[in-house]
Amino acid sequence: MIDFSFEPRADDPFWSPARRPEHPYRPEHPELTGADFSLSYFRADVRLVVHGVDLGLRTPGLPVVDFALMLEYARRELETRSDIAVETSLSGHVFSLSRGAEAVTLTTNYAPDVVELTWAELWQLTERAKAEAFRLITTAHPELRAHAWLRETVGAPSAA
Repeated sequence: MIDFSFEPRADDPFWSPARRPEHPYRPEHPELTGADFSLSYFRADVRLVVHGVDLGLRTPGLPVVDFALMLEYARRELETRSDIAVETSLSGHVFSLSRGAEAVTLTTNYAPDVVELTWAELWQLTERAKAEAFRLITTAHPELRAHAWLRETVGAPSAA
């Protein structure tokens, strides 16, 4: 069983519906970009327990889009490669994944445990992370449902 959720950081003002979702230092181009979503705003702690092993991250906060896209990149690469290491953009946390005949092995650079999950579980975790990132962001700021980059990148399910 996999237990996953994002826990939005109270210290990130972008979660507040009272805060306009605009880049504060680009008045000439205030719309948030993919880099803004991936590297700067909508930070959360990550709750991730895979078959009883806690791989959660409690940091100054990871942008939820960064974590979701890291998982998606790893899953896509594993379709054609036997192993991959991916890193969160800001905190340097590394997930190393190896694809075997029956399972995917996951290790990290911050927890000593090795976990195995099925290909279907990895696919579901990736889709859940993307959907949860989109849901949390658009719950705080419904107007961002119309943001093309956000909708196309994390708001739409991956093609099977």
